[in-house]
Amino acid sequence: MDNEQSNNTQEPEMEGNEQDAALNAEDAILKLEREITQLKDSRLRAVADLQNTARRGVENEARARTQGIMGVARGVIPVLDQFELALSQKGLTAEQAAQGLQLLQSELWKSLTRVGVELIEPNVGDGFEPGKHEAVMQQAVDGVVAGAVSMRMQSGYRIGDTVLRPAKVAIQPSE
Repeated sequence: MDNEQSNNTQEPEMEGNEQDAALNAEDAILKLEREITQLKDSRLRAVADLQNTARRGVENEARARTQGIMGVARGVIPVLDQFELALSQKGLTAEQAAQGLQLLQSELWKSLTRVGVELIEPNVGDGFEPGKHEAVMQQAVDGVVAGAVSMRMQSGYRIGDTVLRPAKVAIQPSE
């Protein structure tokens, strides 16, 4: 009988353990399902944030480009107005026309300097700089070392370190 009683007492304990294990498993499953849901939500938010950041970047780039173009256009429009005024003048002498062109050139240059454009003007004897200068020919000039600028043919332009157009130069040939 003692064996029967001890068997009977063990069976209810096992059933209780199985129930506890089933409850613990269900709790673990529910907990994991909540974690999966939270991770999915976090991933969706991260993807949405990334898409919004990319969209804002494209919009900001377009806005900056438009503002840059507007800045240049605002500087050039007064020069166009002056061209229109100059062309409407009748009976100008050659000297008056030349002075008018000089004024227009000066006004256009002011507009370009306002937006940061700088001249690249190498002098005779300056060292040749491939990034800033474009050698279009060789020309010998007394007193200039080989490979140096021997003549400036056309000025160049830059904004900061970015060359818009290199200066066209002749260089002293090597002997």
